[in-house]
Amino acid sequence: MKIIAAVELAFVSQKILLTNPGLQYAHQLAKQLVRQDSLYEFWTGFALSADNWYTQALQDYLPARWRKKIANRILTGIGARHLRSTPAIEWKALKRINQGGSPQKVFHERNRIFQEKIPDASLRKSSALIGFDTASWLLAERAGKLDKPFFLDQSISHPLANQKIMRGVAERFPDWGETIEERLPQVLACEHQEYQLATRIVAASSFTKKTLMAHGIDADKIIINPYGVDLQTFHPPESSTPRKRSVRFLFLGLISARKGVPLILEAWRKLALKDAELWLVGSLTESARALIPELPGLKVMGKVHRQDLPDLLRQCDVLAFPSYCEGFGLVLLEALASGMPVITTDATAGPDLIQDGVEGHLIPTGDLDALCAAMQALAQEPDKLERMGRAARRCAERFSWEAYGDRWQQILRDNT
Repeated sequence: MKIIAAVELAFVSQKILLTNPGLQYAHQLAKQLVRQDSLYEFWTGFALSADNWYTQALQDYLPARWRKKIANRILTGIGARHLRSTPAIEWKALKRINQGGSPQKVFHERNRIFQEKIPDASLRKSSALIGFDTASWLLAERAGKLDKPFFLDQSISHPLANQKIMRGVAERFPDWGETIEERLPQVLACEHQEYQLATRIVAASSFTKKTLMAHGIDADKIIINPYGVDLQTFHPPESSTPRKRSVRFLFLGLISARKGVPLILEAWRKLALKDAELWLVGSLTESARALIPELPGLKVMGKVHRQDLPDLLRQCDVLAFPSYCEGFGLVLLEALASGMPVITTDATAGPDLIQDGVEGHLIPTGDLDALCAAMQALAQEPDKLERMGRAARRCAERFSWEAYGDRWQQILRDNT
């Protein structure tokens, strides 16, 4: 018993160095590591701790439009003693992109500088490192020299798999002008180094794992850990009053061919549903807007601020997300938590989250007929829609951020 207690105490005392030059969902993992008393430092780009007095001053004195812009950069649950922010590196990168620099080249250089910025002392004092794909090749090498376990958080599919998929999308929807930026050789080499040096690769979906395995990475090295969702922020409407309006489908994400938007438009035109709406919500270019026809029930809303998404989701009934390639697709969990059935493909985290016909529908990627059938079934069977909505919420409750953090803790426990 004393030996077991000593081992458990040794594990609890571990301190994890977490790094991501962007933000994405890394702060959610940082919060969970804080909750478990396992975070040593969280290094990122531009982020502010809600604990700091100057963060409160910014919120008090900045104009409302600027407060909204930085709202997602103010982190709760992560004290200033853990947070290490490098805003200058991020701002310089964004400036270069705004001046016409290649995003791939700029971000690769940003990621190199970011990794070099992290001092040796931080690595030595930590017991293990977690880094994110495309931004960890130097850290993985440094961790190996110090005999520290390194965990690669793989947020997207293998880059060569993504390129192949994008070529197919561009051929099917040439008018949408999907840009296929070939991975630079030096970027591919750095990603390969990350895969080789990682103690374990943690992928968010079985689709991502499949693409990694297809490019020579040992399946035993890859662990699947789906993301989480804030179940308090994203929840079904408070009122249980039966819906009296038409069924409302929602697409939420970048309005592009890769996300399946032209496929949704083909389905909407073909179905010609008389008592239904389709909302397209997300960033879109002028050229993409010009390709969207005027169709009955179709509403193009453009980009909506992150803070407004929970209310938006509660105004809709079904998420239609027929993406051709997703590392995960957080919007799937956000919709499920909001009590919405989802229609999605096998190239997302859908197969890891839902059962076909229970919390929504899983369709083969790019299958127009399957998409039409799924949308029609939910539009014409209100009882089925309500039943699936309740199942969707129950499904989401298994994927809280706390559950995500607990699974990470088990991964660290098993591999350090």
